[in-house]
Amino acid sequence: MDLRLTGKRVLVTGGASGIGDAIVRTFAAEGAVPVSVDIDAAKLERQRGELHAVGAESFSIVADLATQGGIDAVVAEGRSIFGSAPDVIVNNVGTGRLRTIEETSDEEFHRTLELNLFAMVRICKAFLPAMRENGGGSVVTVTSDLSRQPEDSITDYAASKAAVASVAKSLARLYAPTIRVNCVAPGPIYTPFWSDENYGWQKTVEDAYDKQGDAALQALIDDRGIPMARMGRPEEVGAAVAFLASDVSAFTTGATLGVDGGSIRALF
Repeated sequence: MDLRLTGKRVLVTGGASGIGDAIVRTFAAEGAVPVSVDIDAAKLERQRGELHAVGAESFSIVADLATQGGIDAVVAEGRSIFGSAPDVIVNNVGTGRLRTIEETSDEEFHRTLELNLFAMVRICKAFLPAMRENGGGSVVTVTSDLSRQPEDSITDYAASKAAVASVAKSLARLYAPTIRVNCVAPGPIYTPFWSDENYGWQKTVEDAYDKQGDAALQALIDDRGIPMARMGRPEEVGAAVAFLASDVSAFTTGATLGVDGGSIRALF
């Protein structure tokens, strides 16, 4: 299926690694022009070099989206690249740690909301009016299966993702029919978010199930009852994001597409 994304200018936040990196590469493969935003300059440079090596046009912006200064930098550089606004915005940036609410300080809860929620709010407030003036566009926000089925050990993250989904619904109504606003809700996706030895969740999972490596992850999969019996792949999320961003889904707005292996059993 031709998604008709060739030449589309796409802003991807949190684009340097994991799901964000897969999203950037998916759009590049579809002929779009991704602008990858991340705090990690080295990863952005490596990503851009690899894309240019295969003939893909792309840009990168280094910014801390948990701060207003970082948002301002993205808006200024983005307008320089886009002229006024992108054709597509992908709100992907996020952070989270496995910890109960008793283990989460007010400051930590606030920092999670700043990056996971307010970065999306501020980016949309900055660009959506200009997108509407330009004749339209699409916004896709990466939430989480935890936004619809919270667990007891990652309260601030789940709350922030639920709030993001709510804001997306409001924006879908506010900017229709010119701009479509949708969400993709991944389940467990195997990225550095899990595997990184410094900040990944895998060590916590290993401790929780008293197992190591793949055995610990399989215990988690079994415990959560994921029908597909595996963790997802970043490129599977990238494909879902590209579909919702494209005009192929032109009659879809205010929706949430689960890429969760069937882990969410609610009807709505």
